[in-house]
Amino acid sequence: MNKDKMMQKPVIHDTVYLAPGARVTGSVVIGANCTIWPGAVLRGDEDDIVIGERSNVQDNAVLHQSIGLPVIIGNDVTIGHLAIVHSATIGNNVLIGMGAIVLDGAVVEDNVLIGAGALIAPNKRIPSGSLVVGSPGRVIRKLTEDEIAGISKNAADYVALGEAYQNVE
Repeated sequence: MNKDKMMQKPVIHDTVYLAPGARVTGSVVIGANCTIWPGAVLRGDEDDIVIGERSNVQDNAVLHQSIGLPVIIGNDVTIGHLAIVHSATIGNNVLIGMGAIVLDGAVVEDNVLIGAGALIAPNKRIPSGSLVVGSPGRVIRKLTEDEIAGISKNAADYVALGEAYQNVE
């Protein structure tokens, strides 16, 4: 346990939609137009969690880290329902499917789709433009331009959904 990190107050941009039931504690920075959905846990008690702009952490996903290994999430990232990102670096325009797990020291480059239920092993590097499936996760092919655009659209849809919820609550 890192008491210095644990005692820090999260820094959450004023445009973030933080759903009821989401939990954000410790050394966490969340950028503009992000959405954090019910049951999501972002626990920055061992190291930092930094999330770029327009990213979303869906229902019951968990972001956590080990001392010396922060969680870094880029812009336009979707972290699906029940996914776990632990001490990993995620690039821009990435979709991490439902129930996927990305472990310590893993690096997921830009424009990547991690399929539902995939397991990304510790210290694994996933190259830009990849489609990854399975446990252990393996690259099965390059994404098409339409698929890459679909990842961006998904992130944009969650920004709009967060704005809609903010206007109703």
